[in-house]
Amino acid sequence: MSGLDVRGLRAGYGAARVLHGVDLAAGDNEIVVLLGPNGAGKTTLLRALSGLVGGRGAAALDGVALLGRAPDEIARLGVAHVTQEGGTFGPLTVEENLRVGAQARPWPRRGVSEDVSRVFTYFPVLQAHLGRPAGTLSGGEQRMLAIGRALMARPRLLLLDEPTRGLAPQARSRLFGTIHAINRHEGTIMIIVEHNVAAALEVAHRAYLVESGRIADLRARRRW
Repeated sequence: MSGLDVRGLRAGYGAARVLHGVDLAAGDNEIVVLLGPNGAGKTTLLRALSGLVGGRGAAALDGVALLGRAPDEIARLGVAHVTQEGGTFGPLTVEENLRVGAQARPWPRRGVSEDVSRVFTYFPVLQAHLGRPAGTLSGGEQRMLAIGRALMARPRLLLLDEPTRGLAPQARSRLFGTIHAINRHEGTIMIIVEHNVAAALEVAHRAYLVESGRIADLRARRRW
């Protein structure tokens, strides 16, 4: 099966169960947005898909099972995860951060410099800061760098956890426009956790409402 297919996913932390049998799908080139209150299980769902949290049930990307694998193995299968924290390396320069992102690719890793240039087409402000340590960038610029670094892995599936958190409305709008452009040009499947409902639905092909560790509702919209 092409795309992401999740069936009966259960996950949690120790004895605390957070997800209680989640079913979810994302087809080729789709942007899927996860909506819902804090504590509903949205972040845990992304963490289970990327291997940061153990899960049970079934989750497959293009027919290849993800659950039960280590995070680095899942990354090599084409899954990139940008967490709420972003995860940039502060002492490393912007260029070094981007090149680190390519390490998730299987060998041989060709075209790394070309991919750095490709990231700059989406986030031109990063090119102006190429030699600066990531830790000196603004919060919004660090968010862009984290997404750019994930793109360096050439992911089939990109998981974004609250990518616009803390951004001003204008910056949030620009970032969602860039996310839409990445999806359109790269064909990357995206699962996005987002609290700004109106902005998220502008780019989403479908949206799931998560409540108490379960899918409460599904809304689909036209493709771009």
